[in-house]
Amino acid sequence: MPRSFRWKATLIIVVAILVRFAFVIAVGKGMVKFESNPDSLDYLSFAHNLATGVGFAHSVNEYQPFSQPVEFSAWRPPLYPAFLAIAFQVSRGALFLQSLQVAFAALSLYFFLRLGLILFGELPALIAGLAFALYPPLIMYSADLGTESLFLFLLIAVLFVFYAAGREHSLPRVFSMGVLVGFAALCRANGLMLFPALVLAMWLTTGDCKRAARRIAMLTVAVAMTILPWTCRNYHLFHNVVLISTSGGATFWAGAHIRLEAGASLADIGLLHMLDPLPKSERQTMEALPEPEQERQFYRRGSAILDHSFRRHVAMAWRNFAAMYALVPSAQYHSLRNRLLYSVSYIPILFSGVFGFLLLWRRWRSLSLLWGWMIMNTTLYCLYFAFIRYRIPTIDPILMLGSGVCICALLDRHGLCEIGDDCAGGRE
Repeated sequence: MPRSFRWKATLIIVVAILVRFAFVIAVGKGMVKFESNPDSLDYLSFAHNLATGVGFAHSVNEYQPFSQPVEFSAWRPPLYPAFLAIAFQVSRGALFLQSLQVAFAALSLYFFLRLGLILFGELPALIAGLAFALYPPLIMYSADLGTESLFLFLLIAVLFVFYAAGREHSLPRVFSMGVLVGFAALCRANGLMLFPALVLAMWLTTGDCKRAARRIAMLTVAVAMTILPWTCRNYHLFHNVVLISTSGGATFWAGAHIRLEAGASLADIGLLHMLDPLPKSERQTMEALPEPEQERQFYRRGSAILDHSFRRHVAMAWRNFAAMYALVPSAQYHSLRNRLLYSVSYIPILFSGVFGFLLLWRRWRSLSLLWGWMIMNTTLYCLYFAFIRYRIPTIDPILMLGSGVCICALLDRHGLCEIGDDCAGGRE
């Protein structure tokens, strides 16, 4: 890393840390109105039971995370609750836990800056890093106890490990990428989409088919070794195969329900198993079922809404896509201030990011991991259920890299700076 880049990157990271701590303190003192993610109650419940030796279980009363009785579950992927359980051994204070979120943001930004330097050069990396540091939606995650900060760190770590090696990926490096992909999937189930994205990128960037096949086989082994112990735990608990989580069916039903049924809204969805919209008798029947059977029931309900209609599948996917990439958030769920803040920060990154990657079209093969991940992650969410929160930690940082390239291209066009082949898209 060049010395000139190092001190500029350090300054950006310091700014990011200060801004996030300022936001956390402002929220804690009530100076900023902030609605935390309701999922945090469930994460705290799992973490509490892990920390106290009960096991991976959460409270039956979803609004009282530390209450009894509890039930053993696979409703949430295990990595973030396990991280919180370790943190609980030091402190359960909100400021301490939020400080850990800030630490993840700083680590993510460090690897993000290095990733940008490797791919596009110094100036695009610094511009993208500054956008990362000051992007309001990412700043807000510092005050929120959710999976986003940890997942973003794992995502950027995978991208960095892949691109830091250049074209020659040794088998130990590929194995480490597989472990990171497994951890990402155990943090958020959509992290599993990194696996096909990496397979595609390895196939496109490796000249020899046999060498590519060896790397893909090693990647598969590493991902399987990371995830399957959790799958085995779920099998012993439910006597059914649950790869990561039992929330897939409920998420699929939520997408079909909210996108296709008139009058449906996010207010219909409860925290624990999304049973609130059901009539009381049906809810009681569903609650008595094991989680894997509940998941199957939700898949059946979602399929009934879709009614085996290709047109309804397309309509659901399109509406999920529109909700995920919305230029302006819905007034139904967001205040005017938050809508303006979001749009002013997101719209420039979206358009400049897309334009930046269009400038790099000649490097489509070497950048296949980036666009492969964006396409596969977006496709998964469109087939299930998508909204803005799912896009911010998974897509927006990659768009920021494209924004850095776009801004540098504009500066170069006006003679304000010179950019190299990597940034201009001239080298594959």
